[in-house]
Amino acid sequence: MSPLLSLPNELLLVVFHHLQDPYPLYPLSTLCRRLHFLSLPIYLSRRGIYNETCGNISISAEQIDVLPALQTSLFLNTVPSLCCAFPNPYSDQDLARFLRVCCTLQSVGAAKLQFAQAPSSNDDYTEKMHETYLINVVNILNKVLEKSCTTLTIEATPDEISAITRARFSSKRGRGMRPVSQAHLLTSRISLSPAALRQSTLTTFRLHSPLLFTPHCRAWTIDVLNSFHLSSLSINAPAVAADVFNGLLSQTEIPTLSDLSMVNCRIAPAHLHLFLARHPSISSLHLDNMFVPSAGERLPPGFLPQLASLSAPAPQIAYFFHALPPAATLRTVRVLCHMTHVDLRLTDTSLRAAAPRLAPPVALALVLPVPASLPRVIPDVDMVFDADTDSALRFVSTLAFVFADDDAALGPVKYAAIAKWAAPFPALRTVELVGSRSTDTAPILAAFQARAPDVERVVWHGIVDMNQ
Repeated sequence: MSPLLSLPNELLLVVFHHLQDPYPLYPLSTLCRRLHFLSLPIYLSRRGIYNETCGNISISAEQIDVLPALQTSLFLNTVPSLCCAFPNPYSDQDLARFLRVCCTLQSVGAAKLQFAQAPSSNDDYTEKMHETYLINVVNILNKVLEKSCTTLTIEATPDEISAITRARFSSKRGRGMRPVSQAHLLTSRISLSPAALRQSTLTTFRLHSPLLFTPHCRAWTIDVLNSFHLSSLSINAPAVAADVFNGLLSQTEIPTLSDLSMVNCRIAPAHLHLFLARHPSISSLHLDNMFVPSAGERLPPGFLPQLASLSAPAPQIAYFFHALPPAATLRTVRVLCHMTHVDLRLTDTSLRAAAPRLAPPVALALVLPVPASLPRVIPDVDMVFDADTDSALRFVSTLAFVFADDDAALGPVKYAAIAKWAAPFPALRTVELVGSRSTDTAPILAAFQARAPDVERVVWHGIVDMNQ
């Protein structure tokens, strides 16, 4: 060790950066403070979980084994973005290590945490483990909020990872369990910690995990919703029963809420109406995979008086325009549609009655998810929504194509095929490419202008190419 410590820091850094295998850097970091501050940041960076430039930490399910090294860090203070995925619902060690990491931090800007859904069971042993798991999860969430977190996203671990975990757990714990009745299950409640409540910094809450709707965690969820000055709330809860979801919303009131997104939520129309009525400050509303109310339902006058942006499938938008009085504040409408000719026709039919309300100055956008595997041949769209028709789609000024996270960069041929969807919209001026990995926008703009000459710009990852 002495020859190593005799080297200057500059030379040590060069040596550490050029090691083919970064693992020896972790044991070196435990020998003394000097080597710790030199080697551990490089080790964490080489493992792909730490960005030395901005200080962000991102741990995927495959990188969870780095937590023992991360918890020894002495140089982490402020983390602008903290992400971690926990693939095993019964790995108490991983949860405890991550909790220790959070305890050493001074502040966390935004946090995104993925938790695996524990398998349901009727035996007391598994239920006790499940309760312990939920207590550990809430302890982590409380600690993150205590670090002045402003944006908190809680998601479920991807299904394929959770399925593997459940299979492994079942094979190890498949014997020696005593079944009990549902009446004997543990029902303790876990609440928001006073230290987290004192921070009052959380403004964006994305609730995308069914764990926080369970009886153990529901009290914590309600405390968060009612205790912080939230301006943005996003809920994605496909696995939550309607009565559970309705009960939670009935106990929630957020006076500062301005941006609401609800996707895959089983909620009765009456409960949604009551929730929206308690939040007149909502200016942006996004709904997807929700109910379609009957045409006879009406909303009271003055409902959502500050609504400026509405995003939903065509049936929900048609309902809101039917049920709401004309609002001078509405500026943007984004219609969610599938990339099929049938769905485009259904969207056209649903919005015909609302066409006068969708005319300029309202900015009308059509959002189209691009299939993960595009067919080799995409037929021309045999529809034109021009001024001679009474279709609301003649006012579409923006097409937003949403690409899957795992999509590879698409070549000019594929974009030329996608550009066929620009032809039916004479008012089209802007094309958005959300999630695309392509780096050259010039041929993309040319492909769309070949189909729609009036297209002026392509918005790609926040970069705008203007047509000069």
